[in-house]
Amino acid sequence: MKPWTLYGLTGLAFVAFGSLGVTRWQTSVPATTREPFAFGSGPSPSLDTLRAVLEEAENLTVSNDPFRLANAPASVRYDPKSDGVAAAPAAAPPVRPNLMLKAIVGGPPWQAVVDGIPGQPAGTIIRAGATFDKLIARAVTRDSVVIQGPDTTWVLSFRRRP
Repeated sequence: MKPWTLYGLTGLAFVAFGSLGVTRWQTSVPATTREPFAFGSGPSPSLDTLRAVLEEAENLTVSNDPFRLANAPASVRYDPKSDGVAAAPAAAPPVRPNLMLKAIVGGPPWQAVVDGIPGQPAGTIIRAGATFDKLIARAVTRDSVVIQGPDTTWVLSFRRRP
């Protein structure tokens, strides 16, 4: 027997058995009668009744907030990475220091005299790579200093005189 004949017979068998199944299921469906539905077929409530029902539903929803037990914003910021883990309340935003470049000394490698670094005395000498708590001196050049904080980068330079 040739392969195409075998495929043809197989396809014919699937069609025959499939049509038997369709016929079987069509005859087994119970006959039901349905009542036609029309909008406005019953008596319609008055506008005042609808308003009263809506006001009652609004009061019930507001008094029983389905999304929060206390009707107040959450005290902890949502973080999906820590879902199910108790977290501490959000900390106050950090105070930004008032950094001021006083002088740049030396030659390559340059060093800078900076005021306003938290926890350091005025006139602190810094080099590139120096770390002060969360502040990092990224670069010290002959006319500027780059200091990086957790969320800000400062470029300190001298004031230009007019």
